[in-house]
Amino acid sequence: MNELSLDNLFDLLNTQQIPGSAEQLKKLCIRIGELVELNGKDWVVENRQKLLDEWEYIVRRGLMA
Repeated sequence: MNELSLDNLFDLLNTQQIPGSAEQLKKLCIRIGELVELNGKDWVVENRQKLLDEWEYIVRRGLMA
């Protein structure tokens, strides 16, 4: 598993305005790192708005502890 740094996450998603606690953001770094390994960086960049929208939904609904 290739966990991204927070700076790399911000670069890939082209924003630093990502909701969530430090623990939640760490989980997001892990998950996005997995997606990079599976699909490549280009795929993540192409789908970043959808990924951000889904992440915001998860955090706002309290679906992740």
